[in-house]
Amino acid sequence: MLAAAVFAAGSAMAQFDPMQPIPADKEVRTGRLDNGLTYYIRHNEKPKGQADFYILHNVGAIQEEDDQQGLAHFLEHMAFNGTKNLPGKQLIEYLETVGVKFGYNLNAGTSWDQTVYNISDVPTSRQGIIDSAMLILHDWSHFIALRPEEIDSERGVIMEELRTRDGASWRSTMKLLQALGKGTRYEHRNLIGYLDGLKSFEHDALERFYKKWYRPDYQAIVIVGDLDAEATEARLKSLMADIPAPAADAAQKEVIVVPDNEEPIVSIYTDPEMQGSRVQLFIKRPAMPTQMNDKVAWEVVNVIESFLTTMENARLQEIAMQPDAPFLGAGMGSGDVIGIIPTLNATAFTAMTQDGKLAEGFEALYTEMEKIRRHGFTQSEFERAQENLMRQVERTYANRNDRTNEQFVNIYLENYRKNEPMPDAETEWKLDSMLIKMLNVETVNAFAKETIQPTNQVIVITAPEKEGIANPTEEEILAIREKVTASEIEAYEDDVVKEPLIPEGTQLKGSPVKKTVENKEYGATVWTLANGTQIVVKPTKFKADEVRMNAQSKGGLSILPDAEYYMGEMMPAVSSMSGVGKFSATELRKQLSGKSATVQPSVGEYASAVNASCSPKDIETMLQLVYLNFTQPRFDRNDYDNLMKMLRTQLENAKSNPDFQMQEKVIDVLYGHNPRRQVISTELLDEFSFEALPAIYKKLYPDGNSFRFTFVGNIDPETLKPLVEKYIGSIPASKKPMTFADDKAYPVKGEVTEDFSTPMQQPKVSVNYTFTGDMDYSLENKAALSFLTQALNSRYLVSIREEKGGTYGVQVYGSTDWIPRETYTMTIAFDTNAEMADELCEIILKELRTIAEEGPLTEDIEKHREFMLKNWKNSLDENGPWMQYLQAKYGSGLDYLAGQEQAIRSLTNADVQTLAKKILDDGNMVKVVMRPEANEDK
Repeated sequence: MLAAAVFAAGSAMAQFDPMQPIPADKEVRTGRLDNGLTYYIRHNEKPKGQADFYILHNVGAIQEEDDQQGLAHFLEHMAFNGTKNLPGKQLIEYLETVGVKFGYNLNAGTSWDQTVYNISDVPTSRQGIIDSAMLILHDWSHFIALRPEEIDSERGVIMEELRTRDGASWRSTMKLLQALGKGTRYEHRNLIGYLDGLKSFEHDALERFYKKWYRPDYQAIVIVGDLDAEATEARLKSLMADIPAPAADAAQKEVIVVPDNEEPIVSIYTDPEMQGSRVQLFIKRPAMPTQMNDKVAWEVVNVIESFLTTMENARLQEIAMQPDAPFLGAGMGSGDVIGIIPTLNATAFTAMTQDGKLAEGFEALYTEMEKIRRHGFTQSEFERAQENLMRQVERTYANRNDRTNEQFVNIYLENYRKNEPMPDAETEWKLDSMLIKMLNVETVNAFAKETIQPTNQVIVITAPEKEGIANPTEEEILAIREKVTASEIEAYEDDVVKEPLIPEGTQLKGSPVKKTVENKEYGATVWTLANGTQIVVKPTKFKADEVRMNAQSKGGLSILPDAEYYMGEMMPAVSSMSGVGKFSATELRKQLSGKSATVQPSVGEYASAVNASCSPKDIETMLQLVYLNFTQPRFDRNDYDNLMKMLRTQLENAKSNPDFQMQEKVIDVLYGHNPRRQVISTELLDEFSFEALPAIYKKLYPDGNSFRFTFVGNIDPETLKPLVEKYIGSIPASKKPMTFADDKAYPVKGEVTEDFSTPMQQPKVSVNYTFTGDMDYSLENKAALSFLTQALNSRYLVSIREEKGGTYGVQVYGSTDWIPRETYTMTIAFDTNAEMADELCEIILKELRTIAEEGPLTEDIEKHREFMLKNWKNSLDENGPWMQYLQAKYGSGLDYLAGQEQAIRSLTNADVQTLAKKILDDGNMVKVVMRPEANEDK
């Protein structure tokens, strides 16, 4: 298979030796200690003054014995419950004092074949902090405490995590893994374990797994950030030297190879909570041998697969947009498509269908697969893909000096796990750009023909379990496969002709800049066009190949009558499927090949917006799209009908999903059953009218001068100015700019409780508290709310998760608004079991009352202060936050540059206590509890 994949390139490979290693980046210091521990260290200043510290254990759930199911993941939890040098919760407590927050910058994840721990965004201003982070990695390598009382305390937390995770999506993923891994241990490992086992496993089972597999020959440490790489390497070598090497007879990981199958493996899984009907077709093949992954051959295969998936996904999107399409959406991938079984690659096709239409969807999908195998792709398709792929690698190269610590970390983790290359940016650019230019459509077609085979096929169907809906049987699926295989299939015909987005010769009226104001504090320029439109421009160098634009106006859904409200809410989805001007969405994608420019309208309760982004070289294309979105929105009946089919299918299935029911109930109760504050439903879809869409769109986007256009990124103002005058200046203006309407859709007053039950496959209780009230919209109050939510999070982590073992986590978050009134909202939500729900609800309110009466713990406030100050500093080197700050400055009037840091530094315990007391005194609390329906427990 490797020979077929690489040497399918034929004469196109003449310039390359496929067996030549790809040179490693010399900026990364890497090595292997005598005990077997591998390390990667690199200096990087994105962000400045911070570093990321990772340790990868190249083992996971697949190494578990039968009595250890779920214990690889359990062990990951135990790493945060005490180590040799940091007993108890000292690890978390120390890191939070320097702004590294548990669950945000401090986390871990377990998979089937790996377990990764990370300490991210660590301040490097003091050597002691760097040393402490490395000491934690040292302890995570070999010195996790595993105290018996901590093990037993953590059981409840993980059991509640299982309840939270075990939805229809997770269950269907397990069925998929069983089908793809048939005949191997992957059939029998579900990652998190089972309730009975988690409740009763012997401590010895966990200790055996730990001692057997957590050892340096299966570990890599990765440190990337603003630190002295040479000095860090020396310290690491010294610190890690006491980690013992594995014994000579230490167990070795089994290389698990999925067996071939001559006949298709068919898996059909139905679930009452499944959110849609899906068919997946996999054609398995062995992954490239690890020793080949750092060779040119590996990159050749990657580029060929990129061509293949780019072209086929364009075809599948085109089919999905056709009238009476056989599927709602479809996609194709090639390579390590599931990311779970290291020795397995596949070509994978996926389609989502209407319920009851899986047979038709599978036939269409299998036909497309056969079409590729028999006829391949056309030269014009290849050229479009070539333009798009070249544009991607150009952007990657342009942003080479803006790569974050996390991006480098991920490269080095994959190098350790899979021996994937880690070249410098220059090498990567030269190789990829040469391959993209050199490869041809015949090469890709040969690869597709070789890798798409009738053997090693796995067909996986998942669908809702619904009365009156018939899903195909295995026999019917196999019959469809035989029918397609025996049929004549016509080759794809491509009929695109490239033409300008705006026809040549079109006379745009334009509007010149009549006023310029410099905002030196923000480094921004404000232009006012003659027609009244305001333009804010902030040039930055944070990312070489990025420009962002946001156009925003007051108004939004508030200006629509009830009958049009939900059609307005769906307008962005309609727009994304409809194209613009004379071009359908499919035609537009073809026209934009080789360009990097996207434009997407959005709408909120009280604001309309258009969001856009582009490469600096494509800024005129982006502005042409902005102009067309305002002046020539496109509405196509077929596109609309396809969207309605998709929405109807999703919403019909959502009714059986407990989490959706909870969301629906919370919003309905919070807003007092207000008809303008409902989750969209099939009943509301029944009232939609295609004919009404143009008029509604015009209400939401009536003119240009109602909107303020903000640009942030690598912009040359002198280049931008005439383009803004031409395109934005040509959007019609009105004498009376749009504003919002107060539709009086407010949260209910007083205390309201709703307690309901519903059928569940995995019984759990979900609880949601929402507190609301009036509050001045200021940076100080926003900071106080943030500090309060984090103080509560810290309390709940101890009292509910750690002491009670009653939940995987309590989510506390808050928000403030200034339109139509200045208000706050605070939400507290968690999942638990039926036995503990009422007790935990009492603790939720008790902790809030404690802060109101006694104030927060000083250590909680100081930890969050460090976290917020660090994030504030980071935000000043990113385009996204600058967009937010400029929108606030010229919208609500909040001046983040003048006041944010001061608001964080000056906030006191008393401020948090005052806010907690105010929330309780306001007395506006909505409590919604969802319980499992009686007799549904398993």
